[in-house]
Amino acid sequence: MVTAGKKWRRRKGHVSPADFFSTNRDKTKLNWFLFEYALQLEALIRWDKGLRERLRGKGVGDREVAAFCVSQAKRMKGEILDRVSGKTENVRIGYEAIEAYFPTIGDALVDRLLTKVAKAWDSQTEVCVVCPTRCISEKEQTAAMFDEPFYWE
Repeated sequence: MVTAGKKWRRRKGHVSPADFFSTNRDKTKLNWFLFEYALQLEALIRWDKGLRERLRGKGVGDREVAAFCVSQAKRMKGEILDRVSGKTENVRIGYEAIEAYFPTIGDALVDRLLTKVAKAWDSQTEVCVVCPTRCISEKEQTAAMFDEPFYWE
């Protein structure tokens, strides 16, 4: 991510903080959590060279992976809010959203992506235990990290 003044410029094929806000009001701690989750998911996919090669064979490149990670993170917002409000007991991670996003990649790749989605979720929530930011419990508060390149460059 590169900034020029207050303008955001996207690095090719990467998840960006700007994917999670359109106004300053959207720069919440919950959206920061979602950004970090998307980054973790993108990293897990990128580190798996075999998965990346198979995805590329299906026409899914870095840009599509980044867009999927953003979409998956934003989809989790509803699950998180339902869990926090007591509507549901657990956060559900299923294959359906992956299959809908990538309808032509086949079951084997959907399963591999589902594993990455779950691992990213587990990794992100494990960090939350020791993180002082409290993104979920203070979900509506402003996340100053969106305006600090130190946290995402």
